[in-house]
Amino acid sequence: MKWQHVALCAVVLVTTVAAQWSASLSLPISAASIALPGGASASGLRLWVDSSEAATLGLDPRVRFWFDKSGDGRHLTVSAGTRAPYATAISSRQQVIFDDGALALGQPITLSTITAFFVIRGGSDTGYHPLLGRSDHVTGFVIDARRLRALSNGTSVITGVFGSITGASIVTIRTNGAGTDYASVNGGTEYLFSFNTSESVDRVGAIHSAAGARLLQASISEIIIWNRAMNVTERTGVLRALGAKWGVTVP
Repeated sequence: MKWQHVALCAVVLVTTVAAQWSASLSLPISAASIALPGGASASGLRLWVDSSEAATLGLDPRVRFWFDKSGDGRHLTVSAGTRAPYATAISSRQQVIFDDGALALGQPITLSTITAFFVIRGGSDTGYHPLLGRSDHVTGFVIDARRLRALSNGTSVITGVFGSITGASIVTIRTNGAGTDYASVNGGTEYLFSFNTSESVDRVGAIHSAAGARLLQASISEIIIWNRAMNVTERTGVLRALGAKWGVTVP
């Protein structure tokens, strides 16, 4: 029967692409269909990439594609003109290593109001580590000498010294429109900054500069971004779940 044939094709498609996702696939997320870290709500979820799920990484053998589990279709692909990152495990925990590489977002992310968690490991605290950025002008977030630097079309604001990322670390960034913004490492002291922007970003691991693209030299294990404020209970739940998963000590 026709409907049986369609159903069988769907099963075959999902099975055959399990090891390497197609950019045409989209995974709808609802509160009942997938468990977010710490039981957080999926409301406002805009990006979720997780290297612990090998099936979400398209390898050739380097990472050519990283499936976005948020349901918003922001699947990551290799950014033109950069080296593709590669997936490996360190201390039995998976991660994607960026060695002067970057990935392009399937859709831009607006920076005005977000709650973002990055599980990252840097080789040095003295480098310039782009987290999110634009490819055409200087906008995004960069870890710079143990601080977060937030840039909007060339205008820069910087936090206090929030901590080291030389080991596995969880960087939390919260922007609140025209309100106060916050950044912290591993749930420690939240440093305040003022970042009022209507800009968006289209890259992970890269940001534009006067000299060309600045690229990431560090590893990323997981990124989760919401386009809303989250209360302290929800944030703490996410932080503790990520800490337990990736071996990071948090409060």
